[in-house]
Parts: sequence; structure tokens; C-alpha cells
Amino acid sequence: MTIFVTICGIIGIFYTVYYIITCFWGILFKKPQEIPVAPATHRIAAVIAARNEAAVIGQLVTSLMQQDYPKEMFDVYVIPNNCQDDTEAVAVAAGAKIIRVNGPIRSKGDALRGAFSQLTATGKYDAYCVFDADNLVDRGFFQATNDALAYGMESAQGYRDSKNPYDNWIAGGFTAFYWFMARFYAESRFRMNMSTHLNGTGFMVSDAVIRRMGWNTVTLTEDLEFTAQCALNDVKVGWMSRAIIYDEQTTSFATSCIQRRRWTSGSLQCMWRYVPSLLKKHTLMSFDMATLFTGNLMCLIGIVPAVGTALGMLPFFIDHPWRVLALVLVFAVYYLAFCACGAYVYKKAGRLNRRAIPGILLLPVFMASWMPCSIWACLTPPPKWKEIRHDRGIGEPDIEE
Repeated sequence: MTIFVTICGIIGIFYTVYYIITCFWGILFKKPQEIPVAPATHRIAAVIAARNEAAVIGQLVTSLMQQDYPKEMFDVYVIPNNCQDDTEAVAVAAGAKIIRVNGPIRSKGDALRGAFSQLTATGKYDAYCVFDADNLVDRGFFQATNDALAYGMESAQGYRDSKNPYDNWIAGGFTAFYWFMARFYAESRFRMNMSTHLNGTGFMVSDAVIRRMGWNTVTLTEDLEFTAQCALNDVKVGWMSRAIIYDEQTTSFATSCIQRRRWTSGSLQCMWRYVPSLLKKHTLMSFDMATLFTGNLMCLIGIVPAVGTALGMLPFFIDHPWRVLALVLVFAVYYLAFCACGAYVYKKAGRLNRRAIPGILLLPVFMASWMPCSIWACLTPPPKWKEIRHDRGIGEPDIEE
């Protein structure tokens, strides 16, 4: 048992050190890479899969129709699927075109596969931008996409901001997590000429890549799965810091657990399906993607030495109660350090104010709650995809400073 705990501890240490280096080296020691503004020469199609999104789809389409990009150079397509409300009518009224996909649609990946097969056949577009129906999109998104294409990117992730960072501590926790990933995962890797990953919404894929690779995702996390396929086909996923989308964060703890369990299950599906092939390629990009998919498993492996150490030290604290106070103080230092990280990303995003306090102070609790969601996903079969209702039908994101 001691050997097993030691091995788990060593694996956990190496994994942690690798991610500390890759997440901070680029920010601390590499200069930012500027993507120059280029003439608007690329035709772009926005693609949105929508199921019962009448409350929010109109605001998204409107934000896309108001892009600071030549109107003749882009189109907005909505893929209504299994809808029981007025999603289609609201989307059309706001200016979207409709794509109908034949056959059963069990997931977002199915909807995108059907849409891309139709759009590539037209030969009209140079790239496709994928959004979730609850998003709002900054006016400069398409121009930033055009610039990324001119820069040579074949696929890229935009900056995932938040509609509602101040609603409650759940929304604040998700917001801080995405801000941290943008700055310390995507931006750091971009500065080091490494590949980042597609993050669900606000990403671009070129027409050439879709024609070459297709869109053939079957897991619960189509974004991560397509990222793995990109790595296997030597397609680097770039980073578009000026391509900003505002995403609606859930305010329900139960719903957040369902979402995180689904994401973890999808990541585990990708791990079993793609990690062996990624490791066989023997490239930095494929290795880095493999570490991404093993993240949830590594977190669970890291629990083993932590629990073993805690149990082994229990008599030490029982025999000397004053040492419990020292342990509490150490825990408090770690907790406050986590809060400081939250305050830092809020500040870098320009959102640090008194309304951010609940999200910052409870960020350690939010992140700790990810662990039971991961355990839940590891011990149960992958869930069926279920829609998450969005109802924050607002015209502007909550960006008050």
C-alpha cells in the first residue's frame, strides 16, 4: 500500500509541475504575440445549435448581425433541433438563416456535423465560428477571426467572458475559472507557440480543416474531442484574445454539478478514445493534449497520497491538540491564496469591485466541489445529453466595473 501511495504521489507531483510550468512560463517569460489587423477578406459563417432557446437566441443573433465587419462577408445560421418553443421564429426575426439537419440529433456534435456538411458544400465560406445560444458576442469578433485567419491560424479559441459574473458565487466561480484558463492556459501556450484547446463556444475552424477532417465527434464534449482530432492531424489551435464572447453562467449549484459531471464524463471518453494515439505521435502538441484529457484522472490519483498522508498524521494531531491550530492556519493560508488568485483574475478582467466579493471568497469552495463531480463521473456511466435552460435574456453583458 505504501508503494502504491508513493507512486500516486510521484505521478501527481510530475503532473502538477508540468502544468505550473506550462501555465506560467509563457506569461512570465514570453512576450505577447500580437495578431495584426488585416483587411476584411474572409467570408465567415456563424453557426449556432439551439434547443428551446427562444429566451436568449434573439439577443445572440442581434449581437452577431451588429458586427463591425462588412455585412456581405458573413452570415448567421441557427440549427434548431428538438425545439418545443419559438426558437426558430425568434432567430429568423433577428436576422438568422435556418439550417435543418436530417436524422436524429442527440447532441450538439450531431447538429454541427449536419450543418458543416451543408455549409462546406456551398463553397462560400473561409471559416466557421461556433457559438452557444445563450452567448452575446463582442462587435469585433468577426474582425478578430479574419485577422487570425490572415495570421495563418486554421483553428482558434476566442476569449470566453461572462454575461453574469455577479449573480451569485456559482456564476462567479465559473467566471473566474474561465478567466484563469484564458490567461494562464490559452494565453501562456500561445506565447510559447503551443496549441490551446477549443472551449465549447466562441471558437473558429477554417473551411479547409473541416473539409480535410470533417466534424466527426461522438463524445459528450465535442469541443475537446475535436481538439484531440486537431492534434492528431497536426492542426494547432490558436488563441484570439480580441475575439470576445459573453457566456451565461448557471446560478444553480445542482445544475453546475450536472454540467461538470457531463464535462468530466466527456473528458474521460476522450481520454480512453484518443490518449493512446496522441502519445504515439511523439510530438509536444499531442503530448500536451494527452495531459489535458488525463487531468480528471490525475486529480483522483492525487487524492490517494493526500488521504494517506492525512490518515497517517491523524495520531500526530490527536496527541498534540495545539497542532490542530497550526493545521487550521495552514489551511487558512491556502484558502486566502486561492481567493487572491480569484481577485487577480477579476482585476485583470476589469471586474474587481464589491459585487465580486461572493465569487472571490467562495472560489475555493467552488473549485473543491469539482472533485465530487469528477468522482461521480468516474464511477458512473456517461450520462445522456440534457438541455440546460437559459433565461437571462439581456441586451448587454453585466460588465459594470
